[in-house]
Amino acid sequence: MNNLYIPSCHKDILMRALIAVFALVLLAGPVFAVGNVTVTGAGLMPNSNFTNSNTSAVFLNLTFSVTTETGSRIVNITQLNISLGNGSTTGNVSAVELYLYNDSTVIGSAIMNLNSTAFNVSIPNTLVVNSSSNASIIVRFNITFNATTRQLISAILGSAADVLVNDASNVTVASAILSNATQLQNIHANVTVEPKFVDTNAINQTIVYFITPTGKDGLNRTVVWIPSGYNLTNISTVEVDGSNSTGGVTITTASNYINVTMTSATAQKIKISFNVNTSATRVSSAAFSAYIDGGNLTNISSEPIPAGSANVTTQQLINVSNVALAKGAAIVNGTDYWEFNFTVNFTANVTGTIQFKLTNWTDASSPPDTINLNTTGGVYYASLRNNSANFSDPNAKFNVTNVYGDIGINRTVTDGSSATFILRMIIPAGSAVSSTWAATYNWLFRTLY
Repeated sequence: MNNLYIPSCHKDILMRALIAVFALVLLAGPVFAVGNVTVTGAGLMPNSNFTNSNTSAVFLNLTFSVTTETGSRIVNITQLNISLGNGSTTGNVSAVELYLYNDSTVIGSAIMNLNSTAFNVSIPNTLVVNSSSNASIIVRFNITFNATTRQLISAILGSAADVLVNDASNVTVASAILSNATQLQNIHANVTVEPKFVDTNAINQTIVYFITPTGKDGLNRTVVWIPSGYNLTNISTVEVDGSNSTGGVTITTASNYINVTMTSATAQKIKISFNVNTSATRVSSAAFSAYIDGGNLTNISSEPIPAGSANVTTQQLINVSNVALAKGAAIVNGTDYWEFNFTVNFTANVTGTIQFKLTNWTDASSPPDTINLNTTGGVYYASLRNNSANFSDPNAKFNVTNVYGDIGINRTVTDGSSATFILRMIIPAGSAVSSTWAATYNWLFRTLY
């Protein structure tokens, strides 16, 4: 075997060569230059603007760009310090949020420190900016519910010291970036509606709408919108703080809204009673929404509290489960009668008036004949009563006609419960003797507030 040996003098020469090559490699490696971050921006709040309390409002659009003398650079923005302007106090803003431009995802938020007028907003996942593309974010304030009305408020990014990065990159903010000031308003109202359930095919069903101001500014106007499935027929009353205010309000209506304008702003409860015709089919939990005006703001959404308190459901509230002929033969003498037992079921927890209507009786034999339910002189032949009552109790029965009218039997019922009612039809003297008399009936549960 032949071995090769390097003389020791040659070893020294080789070592020096390796060191030289290693040094050359180090010098030839990439150079990461320090980045220069420039922040520009614009205010997004319009001039002479008004903002309601308990809302979120956008104030600033900030754009970040990175430059280097050589190569490329990535810089991570880790925190922004946003200040309140125009002398606003900490009680007016509860938090500030940062989110990407054209994106609703919040990338950073901070709650106000009560001892400061600045928000130090950390960005947990950082805002990545590189030298090939800019990054833009939106600054949004959450205004408190009890914000001081008429207070001016604005947002400020004051200087480069308010922009924190993850390395030694230089940050430049040429001048403070600030928004226009907005004046805070406090326009709020809770709304509720009664009843929550109404029957199908109800004509002039009464709806009562309550608007309770909860803000610091009074209400000048309210518009109640009637949802699909309900047709407004008329306004009964408008009350402010329990008083009929027909002289202090102006009312305009259409088939789908009620517009009530107050002569002067009010902080008192408003009660609007109106009638609607309901649909023939079920309408599930439709919202009677309201918009309010006050201060310098218009068309502010009201707040149903609790949720759903301004919703109404139309459904068949009373169903007939059984009809039994209790007495089907009568002497035609003007006093004898037929009698029918109706068993009905209820489908909701409601209070109201049980109503019943019946067509005139017709006989299909030849020639056809008719038995009217009442005479023009005020004689009534048909009546409906509670099963537990007798016909001498005027509070437990009513005369039946071809229309529901405004009479019936008042009752509070529960979902799934049932009851029995008795229909009596007196046969007028002179009626034709026949076994083919027939009539059509309808039931209605008119819910009440």
